[in-house]
Amino acid sequence: MKLKGIIASLFVAGLLASCAPAVTVKYDHDPKVNVRQFSTYRIEADRQRNADPIVGGNLNQRRIADALDQSLKARGYKPAQGGNADLVIRFFADSRDRQQIQSNNNWSPYWGWWGPGSNQVYSRNYEENRIVVNVYDARTNDIIWQGWATGQLNQRKERDRDAAFRESVVSIMKNFPESAGQDYGAVR
Repeated sequence: MKLKGIIASLFVAGLLASCAPAVTVKYDHDPKVNVRQFSTYRIEADRQRNADPIVGGNLNQRRIADALDQSLKARGYKPAQGGNADLVIRFFADSRDRQQIQSNNNWSPYWGWWGPGSNQVYSRNYEENRIVVNVYDARTNDIIWQGWATGQLNQRKERDRDAAFRESVVSIMKNFPESAGQDYGAVR
């Protein structure tokens, strides 16, 4: 293999590794719900959906619950006293194996660089994690808001894992109404 080919292969492999999928955050809500009526909340892990032993494990459940609690308090909501909450916040985290494939067709009409018809395919396997936050009206048990983050949360160094989960939950919750008493129209 020519030196140019080796350098190009190393460059593409490095580029592929550095281009890991970023954390993507989305949300949805029921526009018919009057959010102004809610002021208190209760947070609980969705036990049925937290089946992943690592991402859905107790350590990450505590990280997510703490970040949700801080986000809701910052928006003016209050934790329920005695279990009588207006909102029930249920969350879960899961993961699945993914594969990223990139093709680098280096063919040149001038027979340059790597030769005619040189096609290099690179593959990278990784674990994609997801945090889902569901907000229910406690009286009706109807879901009124949902937010989720998808990306590589569990791949970070151990000391960065707290920050990765906290930042993901904060990103999800920034789409939740700013404070109790505001409607979705007030959200930026």
